[in-house]
Amino acid sequence: MRKAWKSYFPKVDGIIYLVDAAAPERFEESKTELDGILNQPELASVPICILGNKIDCKNAVGEEELRLVMGCATQNQFGVQKVDIIDNRPIEVFMCSIASQTGYAKGFKWIGDFLKWYYTIYYNIVV
Repeated sequence: MRKAWKSYFPKVDGIIYLVDAAAPERFEESKTELDGILNQPELASVPICILGNKIDCKNAVGEEELRLVMGCATQNQFGVQKVDIIDNRPIEVFMCSIASQTGYAKGFKWIGDFLKWYYTIYYNIVV
């Protein structure tokens, strides 16, 4: 499906990006794909909700580590600092378990609330 993504770019209002938090061996691949999305000019203002899935698995990483790996946090002498805007685009991470049906609703609510705000402010459309 990745090859077909560009066909949908003109109609994208928000992105839900699912990452397997229990597969650290695939984080590099996932970060490369996310970087590819971040580098698409057509998606320059599109908010991104990253869902760290499979938190119910014993080997799943925590939110802080996932944020660092995906570029949604920086680490300095004061600890890990959350990044919520990348290239003027809102980005947020939510840890979830699709199997246990927990956490992902917060991510969908965040992106929905952002889009409501955005369309109200920029297009004067109340959703």
